[in-house]
Amino acid sequence: MPTCKNCGATCEADALTRHVSEGWLVVHCPDCHAPLGSYRLGTPAVDTRRNAE
Repeated sequence: MPTCKNCGATCEADALTRHVSEGWLVVHCPDCHAPLGSYRLGTPAVDTRRNAE
């Protein structure tokens, strides 16, 4: 259960406010609406992994 660093509220993950902005998922506290984190959606534009030979 995430805890908001702004207001100290502890919330269930399902209760968090989410929205998508320019390819990012932004998660907010449902009580004070402070941002809790942002996550990039989709795959990165450049994949640097290579198969071992």
